[in-house]
Amino acid sequence: MSFAIDAAAAPAAVSPLRRYFALLYVALCVMIGLFWPQVEIEGAQAWGYVLLSTLAYSGAYLLLAALPLGLLSLLPRRLPGRDLWLAGAAGLGGSLVLLAVYADYRLFSLYQYHFNGFVWNLLTTPGGIAALGATESTERTVAMQVAGIVLANMAVLWLLHRYHDRGWQLPRRTWRRTAATLFCLLGVVELGFAYSVHTGQENILAAADAIPFHLKSGASKLFKRLGVEPRGKENMRLAGGEVVYPAEPVDSSKVRPDNVIILVAESFRWDLLDPEITPNLWRFSQRATRYERHYSGGNRTRMGMFSLFYGIYAPYWYSFEKQRVSPVLMQVLRQQGYQMALHTSQSFTYPELHHTLFVDVPPENMHAIQQGDAWRRDIQNIDDLSRHIDQRDPKRPFFGFMFFESTHAPYSFPEDSALRPDYLRDMNYIDLDLRNNIGGIHNRYVNAAHHIDAQFGRLLEHLERTGMLDKTAVLFTGDHGEEFMEKGRWGHGHGSTFPEEQIRVPLVLWRPGVEPAVVSHRTSHLQVAPTLLHWLGVQQAPQTYSSALPLEQEMPYFVFGEYDHMGVDDGEHKIVFPYTGRDHFRYSVYDENDHPVTRTQRDEVVAAAQPLLTAVSHESRRFVR
Repeated sequence: MSFAIDAAAAPAAVSPLRRYFALLYVALCVMIGLFWPQVEIEGAQAWGYVLLSTLAYSGAYLLLAALPLGLLSLLPRRLPGRDLWLAGAAGLGGSLVLLAVYADYRLFSLYQYHFNGFVWNLLTTPGGIAALGATESTERTVAMQVAGIVLANMAVLWLLHRYHDRGWQLPRRTWRRTAATLFCLLGVVELGFAYSVHTGQENILAAADAIPFHLKSGASKLFKRLGVEPRGKENMRLAGGEVVYPAEPVDSSKVRPDNVIILVAESFRWDLLDPEITPNLWRFSQRATRYERHYSGGNRTRMGMFSLFYGIYAPYWYSFEKQRVSPVLMQVLRQQGYQMALHTSQSFTYPELHHTLFVDVPPENMHAIQQGDAWRRDIQNIDDLSRHIDQRDPKRPFFGFMFFESTHAPYSFPEDSALRPDYLRDMNYIDLDLRNNIGGIHNRYVNAAHHIDAQFGRLLEHLERTGMLDKTAVLFTGDHGEEFMEKGRWGHGHGSTFPEEQIRVPLVLWRPGVEPAVVSHRTSHLQVAPTLLHWLGVQQAPQTYSSALPLEQEMPYFVFGEYDHMGVDDGEHKIVFPYTGRDHFRYSVYDENDHPVTRTQRDEVVAAAQPLLTAVSHESRRFVR
């Protein structure tokens, strides 16, 4: 078999590389087509855009796949083994592109978002990968599929050359023509998207979600020069700015030296507070204050924890994390000389609690266990927290914190403690059949919550036995909730909606001297910090450091957020919009059952809610300049 490189040797033949890239282009079109059923595509115009975008972006990926080959083609023609290097470069580029699109497809299938800044942050932040909770079977399946895609890709290359009499060279004329055609097609598509952004063509903008790694181009200035009237909304940018927090110094001189322990469980939604699932927590709630309709400030750990400790809205996360600003609650505790023992079965670096909630806490007071099964980590952390309680100086107040991880997917628990025996044994994220296995997955979740309750019971018994409970405020809640296909999705953190299952959590608060009570009006994580500070003796108005009132006062509306989107619940509708400027601006409106309303209803609701939305936007900037 000749490895001739001269393109003129057989003018009538088509080189193996041209056939390979033609097949790769078809494969990429098919892979993008797999995204279509998962996206709302309405009308012929939207379908036309998606079809053209699929052709254009498949071409863009094709050019990226050919980039290593293009670079190596600059090697001298008489270099020994040059043809093998070219074939290897083509196979490498093709494999990487296929893997990238396939990985994005898997991500989108599970969570309905593409590879984005959040995913990049997860991959690059210490503790981020571990926070995924991937099982060993998932890791094995991923390794097998990666190997399968690479091997299949290389096999196609080998077969194309084995049964062909041409070398691996692509004529430069072919490179130029193909690249020019694909760049023109991509330009047309992106110009169409930019026009849709400028003129508010929401059916096009929604359909564009079917394209992985979409550029989301904008050209408003160009269209304005051309006289095209803008009808799309300007992007809202609430995040960022120099922090001015609190608005005025907080007087902590009258704080009494009572202990505080805050317990937070990952993805722990409200209906887990149940006499059967969490008997220890349920019995404790009968002695404490139980908030029946409580909501997190977000559907992500970052935003849920941020709202719990700071009492302010999601957009502040970015500036506060970058500038390392501590919440007033922790500032007051440090000023009063509280001893601190912070424990987590996840990480203080992902999410970046060491840069926000606990930025000024000495590292020796922060204890993270990240190795081993999550349920074992939770047991060990309760042991350690109990030991630190025993070793404290009883003459000084104490602050304890614990973050439970067992209820994070894949929902970890010791098998001999399973409350629901009919659970899914293997949580393999890659071949997870959500529709048929969601019941077994939910049972895993219930079993994990039952295990956390046992650890809560151990800590509570220790506090009672040592007499510390009579001098300690104890709070238990979740950072956010978890959905099990009730609204069509699994997990949490789907930014375009904030369904009840993802944001509603339990809240049980024990304060010595406070009579047991059940609070039935709606409450929020944003109200927790003002409540604790007031109970400790801070008399200052909450507005100087928070966006909320104490828990006993009913809020007129609720605000929640994630990395790019905010939601405002006025009691009848949830109005959702992007706030970082990373996405084109549009309102989405849902009724109280989390069903999207019609476009006409949406416009009416948004128009009526403009004073409220303006107030929320203003409050999202009050502590920055």
